[in-house]
Amino acid sequence: MSIQVSNINKFYGQNQVLHDVSFTCNTGETLVLLGPSGAGKSSLLRVLNLLENATDGKLTIADNVFDFSKPISEQKGLALRRKVGMVFQQYNLWPHKTVIENLTEAPIKVLGIDKTLAKQQAVAILTQLHLADKADAWPLQLSGGQQQRVAIARALMMKPDVLLFDEPTAALDPEITSQIVKIIKDLSGTGITQVVVTHEVDFAKKIASHILYMENGRVIEHGSHASFATPKTAQFAEYLTH
Repeated sequence: MSIQVSNINKFYGQNQVLHDVSFTCNTGETLVLLGPSGAGKSSLLRVLNLLENATDGKLTIADNVFDFSKPISEQKGLALRRKVGMVFQQYNLWPHKTVIENLTEAPIKVLGIDKTLAKQQAVAILTQLHLADKADAWPLQLSGGQQQRVAIARALMMKPDVLLFDEPTAALDPEITSQIVKIIKDLSGTGITQVVVTHEVDFAKKIASHILYMENGRVIEHGSHASFATPKTAQFAEYLTH
């Protein structure tokens, strides 16, 4: 399996945002984290990438094992993020670097890839995402949908085992959303494991092989795509009617 989460709890001060969360996600699955605002989806996603530590519990991801009851070094977090990529809701592109520079910076500096090879790989990924003509553009010259695709391309440059998406279609129009759907579905065909946070049911139905439905920091339902047609819990059935 690619991801195993066991009894994860997380507090911000006195406020508990994740309650005893456990689930597994097998290699190559596209797991969608669904739920209303405040359900704990983004907090859980950030724990999967060690951008935040849980208060306790265990995480196995991309052949790395972490016990949150013990200190986890920043080095271990950096090593994990070489194998677990993240596409942020705000894109987080460097505005002072061109598209191609955004893509090649980490592979050159972190992975030690030759500059010429990194550029070749970047052009190949941009071509795949229909962005080859934007290689020398600045992020602020791009539309929101183009910036989102560049953010995905940048994550793919690190050849991750697992790719995490935080609300990848937020504020995007339906045409751009359909492009993101196609990218995620194409990636699923490559065997990469994907975890996608969203609150949009229609988007989730188009991309999910599996779902994890959450409310108030708790897992309410975990199942395959079939859960959309035959939900096991009244809460998830109610959510699907929104």
